[in-house]
Amino acid sequence: MIKPSGLHSLQVNARQNTDKYKNVPKPYLQVAEGMESQFSNHLLSQLRKTIDKSEPTSNAERIYQSMLDDEYSKIMAKSDSGLGVKDVVLRQIYPSFERQNQVQGIRQYNQVNSHKGENHE
Repeated sequence: MIKPSGLHSLQVNARQNTDKYKNVPKPYLQVAEGMESQFSNHLLSQLRKTIDKSEPTSNAERIYQSMLDDEYSKIMAKSDSGLGVKDVVLRQIYPSFERQNQVQGIRQYNQVNSHKGENHE
């Protein structure tokens, strides 16, 4: 199987959301994704400033990089494997999110452990 790379990989991961957020009301999820997107965008822009360039960048290149960082941050915020800011925000503004994740984790643990004694040859 060929693994997708780059921006396409981020888009594929964003579409493969698990049931982690299915019971979270849409307004709460939008707020949490917005916070993660803003944080990610700021992080990407600050990281980009640390790169030494041999030539000065043009206005067009700065605008393009800014737009690209914005898109990357939106995709990262929609994925389950983002920076984790979305989960932290959801735990604060929607307390039942934590309980629902604990129940889901217990179910996954039980599914994995129920297959331990089976012979898979």
